[in-house]
Amino acid sequence: MKNEQISLYTESKIAELVKLQRELLTIRDGFETVVEQRNDLESKLAQVNTEIEHLTTIYTAMTDQRDRLRGRVAEVETSRAFRIGQRFIRFVPFLKERETSAQ
Repeated sequence: MKNEQISLYTESKIAELVKLQRELLTIRDGFETVVEQRNDLESKLAQVNTEIEHLTTIYTAMTDQRDRLRGRVAEVETSRAFRIGQRFIRFVPFLKERETSAQ
């Protein structure tokens, strides 16, 4: 009888170990999937960061250009020739109408 009990005990423990081994394999497969997904996300993040750096550079260049042009327009608008031209157009409005219709 004792041998039978030992045999049943051994078989139950083997069954438990086989079940645990299957669960561990499932968990390992899940971890492998998670690692693959993490690696994919890291590569996508690196691409997005590179694109952000590129767009930031473009944005900075465009902002600098806008500021330079604003400064140039302000400089032109404060020039004596521009002010004289504006006064002249005010006194001779038909020149402004011709200029607009020519375009």
